[in-house]
Amino acid sequence: MDYIQPGHLYTRILENIPWKSGDPNAVKGDPKKSVKWIDGLRGIASFLVVMTHLARAWDYDLFAPRDDVDVPARILQWPVFRIPWQGRLGVTIFAFLTGYVCALKPMKQARNGDHLGSFTSVAKSAFRRPPRLIFPATIALIISWIMAQFGAFIVANRSDCWWCRYAAPDLEDSLWKEFIRLGENFLGVWTTGYMAYDDHQWALLPLLKASMLVYVMVCIVQFVKFRWRLAIYLGMFLYFHQDAAKNTETFQMQAIYGMFLSDLSYEISFKEFVDNHKWGRRIVSALLACSGLFICSYPGEHPEWATWSNYMFKAAHYIFPPEVNIGKRYSAIGVDLIILAIYISPSTKDFLSNRLLLWLGKQSFAVYLVHGTLLRTVLCWMLYGISGQPWDGEPVDGNGQPLLDENGEPLHPHWLPIRGPWVVGISIPAWIALVYLCATLWTSYVDPFCAKMAHKLEKMMFEQDEKSVETLPLTSMPMTSA
Repeated sequence: MDYIQPGHLYTRILENIPWKSGDPNAVKGDPKKSVKWIDGLRGIASFLVVMTHLARAWDYDLFAPRDDVDVPARILQWPVFRIPWQGRLGVTIFAFLTGYVCALKPMKQARNGDHLGSFTSVAKSAFRRPPRLIFPATIALIISWIMAQFGAFIVANRSDCWWCRYAAPDLEDSLWKEFIRLGENFLGVWTTGYMAYDDHQWALLPLLKASMLVYVMVCIVQFVKFRWRLAIYLGMFLYFHQDAAKNTETFQMQAIYGMFLSDLSYEISFKEFVDNHKWGRRIVSALLACSGLFICSYPGEHPEWATWSNYMFKAAHYIFPPEVNIGKRYSAIGVDLIILAIYISPSTKDFLSNRLLLWLGKQSFAVYLVHGTLLRTVLCWMLYGISGQPWDGEPVDGNGQPLLDENGEPLHPHWLPIRGPWVVGISIPAWIALVYLCATLWTSYVDPFCAKMAHKLEKMMFEQDEKSVETLPLTSMPMTSA
């Protein structure tokens, strides 16, 4: 299969703009249309990730229900209005999409009695998923590493943005050590989830594990009757709910939930029931959506500063295991309610299938991979200047020793101040446009290259009598992959 499409740069960009007409070869009744809303939801999730990182960097007070205990809440801190800025939803949605998409084809085959075909789909998909994640993520790592060697993160490390300083890498004292560090970071991101050059890749490893959980579950329930599969899904969901381990609500629970809805999508009796109760469906969908949006509004910082969030904080002790991230737990429940509302609402699915959201979904994995590096380089250059000068550095005395405060701690350097509001107002929209331009180029060139490499690996390693089947492009993956 030829993964590299011919064409000049401008034609490749035009092919990916969101207002371009649909595929002329698309056939009416194409089964892919029924899951287009998944791509639209993926596009929203990736945009939420970008928004929350902007808020985390330059307006962290949005993560609390108000700026201080005695200060009235801003509009963007109100319930529901705060959702895009405080984060947590994007990666949770990506994990749900992982479970939904990974189970879609093999569960359909199993329902049709093609168990051999279902096992074959699982085996091939499980083999393909690691390279489809690792190849593009490694390219993003190398690009970020090269930029770091040329001092691209210096401004971020000198800025008054605490999160940029935290996430921007400091260089070793020799290039050889940096080469060693590059290898360590490659291993680290797929072992512990940590990567110094772009810490946003932390989610890729648990997303990969979540997909493998789904593949194992598909094999387990192959011959189980539907009503008992529902019991297994519920049991697994509750099992992970009581598990206090880190991020189980974000990944494992969402993967199981996605698999459940994927399986349910083939249940004719459920479809007929929903279709035959139009008004009941609308009322239930609205209640689920409103409840989910409110639950997702739980603040990540200082929930005790507002009455509504303080009640949620107290209730969490009876709902969740001890010593868990309450914000992520509430977000997981809220996202599940919102997705169920979408699931039973054809009109909402149609909205999520519009061209703009489908285009955003196509760029989602690329946006996830490039936006972090662009934020701590290009956006910081826009907001603080390209040179990072003048900068006083760490205050020292006449002997070159760090100056200490009254507590004996070294004084902080004089961080570079952010530029005026008009610069911020121009820079952030321009930067977002740049992110999606880079993501479009990535989707047009890097993703096909990675898909071609993965296909060559598959041809080299699979049995010779194994029939080569057409593989999905990277943009069809759940972030593809968040």
